[in-house]
Amino acid sequence: MKRTLLLLAALILLFSFLSLNAQVKIGLQAGVNLADVSLDPEETGSETGMRTGFIAGGIINYNLSPLLSFQAEPAYIQKGHSFDITGVTNGTNIKVEGTFAADYIDIPVLLKATFGNEQIKPFLAAGASVAFLMGDAKFKVDKVTADGQDVTNMLSAEEKEITQKIKSSDFVLNLGGGVMIPVGHVDIFIEGQYNLGLTNINDEPNETTEVKNRGIQIKAGALFSL
Repeated sequence: MKRTLLLLAALILLFSFLSLNAQVKIGLQAGVNLADVSLDPEETGSETGMRTGFIAGGIINYNLSPLLSFQAEPAYIQKGHSFDITGVTNGTNIKVEGTFAADYIDIPVLLKATFGNEQIKPFLAAGASVAFLMGDAKFKVDKVTADGQDVTNMLSAEEKEITQKIKSSDFVLNLGGGVMIPVGHVDIFIEGQYNLGLTNINDEPNETTEVKNRGIQIKAGALFSL
């Protein structure tokens, strides 16, 4: 948390410096994160899928030229994945379904290339980010069946929500693109972005499986000229 506050303070100071220059734009963005993970090695009887999470944050854009700009995008983002685990216990076929939830403050810094001078301007963006875990990461059990019979109500509240130990930070590669529509002094945009986690976030003792975040972001927002 301390490192998160220091980085946010640094961004505020950077914004204060850049705001003296007319090439700076600030903005807001929001959207969804189709989050998943990669497992190495993959676990037998376990499948992961996407968790649909929420994204909301700000933007600071500094133009280097009509083509290139730097863009910082501090945001709150929900990551994780859905899971489906099957196995046999004492001759009974057990199936557990649920989600793994881990929420972060994500701070990407991107190089952005914007093309054309028309009413609709396509753009590409690439960069990296550091993300800091907010609160606990948890497995949340939605449904348990035994030989096809729903036995979820037999679980206690503690068994339905289990805290998982993961690393407090993650480093991420970001690649994306979209379109921008200038409307006066405001630029409206729609963007898609792929995020590839570079850190093995698994921090459980005696577990050797590598777990890395990944996700597809779909978001929209607006940039305002200063």
